[in-house]
Amino acid sequence: MKLYGLKLRAFPTLYQEDLMKKFAGANRFAYNFYLAERKEVYDNTGETLSGARFKQSLNVLKDHELFKWMKDMDKFALETGIEQVEAAFKNFFEKQNGFPRFKSKHTSRQSYTTKFTNNNIQLDVEKRQVKLPKIGWVKVRFSKKQWAHMETDVFARHIKRATVSLQSNGTIHIALTIEETIALPPTVDWSAVEEQHVLGIDLGLSHFYIDSNGVKIENPRHLKKYIDRLKKEQRKLSRMVKGSANYRKQQKKLAKYHMRVANCRKDFLHQQSRKLINENQVIALENLNVKGMVKNKRLAQSILDVGWSTFVTFLTYKAEWANKKIVSVGRFFASSKTCHGCGEKETGLTLSDRIWVCGACGAEHDRDQNAAINIKQEGIRILRHT
Repeated sequence: MKLYGLKLRAFPTLYQEDLMKKFAGANRFAYNFYLAERKEVYDNTGETLSGARFKQSLNVLKDHELFKWMKDMDKFALETGIEQVEAAFKNFFEKQNGFPRFKSKHTSRQSYTTKFTNNNIQLDVEKRQVKLPKIGWVKVRFSKKQWAHMETDVFARHIKRATVSLQSNGTIHIALTIEETIALPPTVDWSAVEEQHVLGIDLGLSHFYIDSNGVKIENPRHLKKYIDRLKKEQRKLSRMVKGSANYRKQQKKLAKYHMRVANCRKDFLHQQSRKLINENQVIALENLNVKGMVKNKRLAQSILDVGWSTFVTFLTYKAEWANKKIVSVGRFFASSKTCHGCGEKETGLTLSDRIWVCGACGAEHDRDQNAAINIKQEGIRILRHT
């Protein structure tokens, strides 16, 4: 079974958009209500209130005079709000995120998730519509690639759930999670892969990445292109009366610029990851500690703008789909300071040294390309011993 997403731009009617906002609000209410109750129960008794138990209480609460409005909501919007709290606590206990916080309706993105049952979610490719529970058929737009795929391929897959997102810039998207049955790919003995089919990649800031073949891809610096405009629009927003009509209008305008930067970055990362997966069998790269690196205030903005973590995520799932291999090299491996020819380590190398000469063998190295070659060699070593 393969799960993947299909994200579509939606164009609902005013009535449908109003319902979407109500369902997103119901999702936020269930999330905050369960989080508050769970914290209170733990503080008073030391026990954990389970999501299943709270769902039963919530169903009983719908008969109360103050909460009858919940009967008109999409029931899955309420249930997924509870499930999101449980997922947040799981991530917290696994030390992936901080302690769960309450949601605010003033945040930039409002959303809710509904689940498939009794054919309540459908996709009509010919009419370009998506059917959602209690909302009905909503018009959507396909990209050129999506439309070409839909025309040539019969859409007979199973929709698991749909997530409706309302952005602060006014755009609305429907993301369908689709389940498809595919044939198992052939088993590959990665320990016997030939060296020429392995590519080492060194991620950087001056260049987006440098590979072991000497190819350098420039860092597009998407945020830098729009930073002056973003500052100007943010200053305008700060001078306006909060909550006024002009404030909301300016807020939407600012959000459009942020969305443009995010979309440009994501498009670039998709293109580069797809190109690498199509052209290589095995890709070796470093397991970077991005959370630790962004603590450097001088480089934090540049590190977050380049999108290393997202790039690795894109590479990983595309490699899995294409039956390719991603090898993760340990973050403490001295790829930049080690001579790939003789293996001597140059301990006095600084970040500003882009070209350096090995003291043992006298070879001159481009810092980044040398790191990419070392990452490739370490990736091959890991494959041979796996």
